[in-house]
Amino acid sequence: MENSKQGRTPFGERLLRARKNRGFTQKQVEMHVGIAQSNLAELELKGTGSSFTVSLALLYGVNPVWLALGKGPVTGGRPSPDWLDGLSESELSLVEEFVQSIVAARRRGHARRLPIDAVGSPESERNREAHKRRASKGK
Repeated sequence: MENSKQGRTPFGERLLRARKNRGFTQKQVEMHVGIAQSNLAELELKGTGSSFTVSLALLYGVNPVWLALGKGPVTGGRPSPDWLDGLSESELSLVEEFVQSIVAARRRGHARRLPIDAVGSPESERNREAHKRRASKGK
């Protein structure tokens, strides 16, 4: 991984840029997201990723994929599904952890085929149809 002239990692540069563009101090981010100011400072200098990436992207109003990987548009990207709006903070945290674990597993190459991959596949459609038939027979 190459560091910039300022000694920052590419991830650190994106974090710093996103925070400054929104006008937040590190202390304000600590209050909003719960990451210690010292940890944020470290990430902005030599970070390569963080469990706080999605939360920081949401706070900064940037695309989480851009923030994490430097790919895609800085803002925008896929809109979040409407059903996320009805979740509590603890439920959102669980969703975030789940998504981050999938991304991490794929980065490590350990997850060629996760259960989530089956959603929308022909197998999952057949399973749903079979479940509907069984449920209608029980009525």
